[in-house]
Amino acid sequence: MAHESMMVAMNRAARAARAMERIVRRIPIALLVCVIAAGAARAQAPGIPGINAAPPGPQPKALVENPLFDFGTALEGTMVSHTFKIKNVGKGELMISGVKTSCGCTAATPNKNHLAPGEETDITVGFDTHFQKGHQIRTITAYTNDPDTPQAVMTIQGTVRQQVAAVPAQVSFGTVRKGTEVTQDVTIRDLTKGKNFSVGPVSNSNSSIKVVQVARPDHKPGALLHVTLEKTMPTGGFDDTIKVVTNRVPIQIDVFGTISGDLSVEPAQVSFGIAPKGQAVVRMIALKNNGPHDVKVLDVTSSVPTVGVSTAIVKPGREYEITVTLNPTAAEGQLRGQLTIRTDDPEQSSVTVPFYAIVGQARL
Repeated sequence: MAHESMMVAMNRAARAARAMERIVRRIPIALLVCVIAAGAARAQAPGIPGINAAPPGPQPKALVENPLFDFGTALEGTMVSHTFKIKNVGKGELMISGVKTSCGCTAATPNKNHLAPGEETDITVGFDTHFQKGHQIRTITAYTNDPDTPQAVMTIQGTVRQQVAAVPAQVSFGTVRKGTEVTQDVTIRDLTKGKNFSVGPVSNSNSSIKVVQVARPDHKPGALLHVTLEKTMPTGGFDDTIKVVTNRVPIQIDVFGTISGDLSVEPAQVSFGIAPKGQAVVRMIALKNNGPHDVKVLDVTSSVPTVGVSTAIVKPGREYEITVTLNPTAAEGQLRGQLTIRTDDPEQSSVTVPFYAIVGQARL
């Protein structure tokens, strides 16, 4: 019996040894598979430092000669022009796939998109100073196939000196009760101290804002504008632009404010701020009736499907609480829209409330 037990134990040990040998034989193959898989993953992961090497062969290299241009001081309304130069100081062909500017008032175009080693190209920039004032900075970015400088940045800067000014530069009526007429004055001044300064014509588009041009009471060159908010302006926010033609440069004056009725909303707009993607964010607004008659809220709708609303009665006919929810399904990026509150008030059958959010990370 002892002999049989010993034989059984020896057989078990032999089987275990053969099993371990089979495992050990597989280990190098598994390691080799892992190494090959890791190499494939690295080859398919573009843009990761230390993983992606530059393509084999001669490489291009973009060099911007004098990347900063300071134009000093320019009069408003003039065009500032400058030509930047990009040179290929590498050994491979340099390709410029596009040029982007930091402002729509700056234009830039390269005269050549493919540069052999040693070649250079011009990028001409035109900066329109209309409606600009003070210190200005604009950037121009050229996108290239240079692995070290995929974005070649150029900068144009300087100070724009105004020729004509409106004082105040904009007209804010604030919050005005419906049916009230209010007037504010704006003085048009010549800042060049030149001769024969003239103003006119003056125009605007909102029929409930009346603009009358008269001579300045101090008899100096320019004009005085009487800007009147008329009683016909409907409830809610309003804005307008007064366009003034002069023999120097044209100017624009923004006009804005809010007409309040019996119904008021607090806050006047909803900001969700920077909202984490995939999370719900809730805001509350209050609709109050300050008039003599009760008002019923018929419904509240959102212009964006991922922003939901619900309504609760706080005081029947007098006060309502509206819950505004940014749903977790909202897509990443900027989100803008408005709520529309429908009521049975004949004077304010609808009240709009704008809302805004940045879902996920802010994009600079």
